[in-house]
Amino acid sequence: GFAGDDAPRAVFPPLSVALATMGIMIGMG
Repeated sequence: GFAGDDAPRAVFPPLSVALATMGIMIGMG
């Protein structure tokens, strides 16, 4: 999972967060 992996988070934290947020918003909206 991304929450437990330091490498992915350190490489592209803003990208992963943006994609996750967009996916959640699109799913809810």
